[in-house]
Amino acid sequence: MGVSEAPKPSIIKLELEDLSDIVLLASSLPLPILNYSVSSRAYFLLASAVGGAIIVYFVKDADKPAGRYVHVDKISGKYSFGNTLSLEPNHVSVLVLRVREQGLVEL
Repeated sequence: MGVSEAPKPSIIKLELEDLSDIVLLASSLPLPILNYSVSSRAYFLLASAVGGAIIVYFVKDADKPAGRYVHVDKISGKYSFGNTLSLEPNHVSVLVLRVREQGLVEL
């Protein structure tokens, strides 16, 4: 009895208008993490969908992050970058991971 490979999940790519869209989306997730691809100059985040599909939200041609975190004000929706967690009660700190290489999808 041979071992069969699991089917590859379908990948749905959604390019967002600008950085503020993906920052606000990341800040609303239970685990607020945003990825930045150095080679593609793109921010992206992954989400799972019904049926095992993977949704890749991304913004291309983006500037390198100005800090390790994006601080999002939940009331105004404005954001700024910083290198430490925000202690402001109305802020969500989104960790920005700098991805050197990824093989999931071409951005």
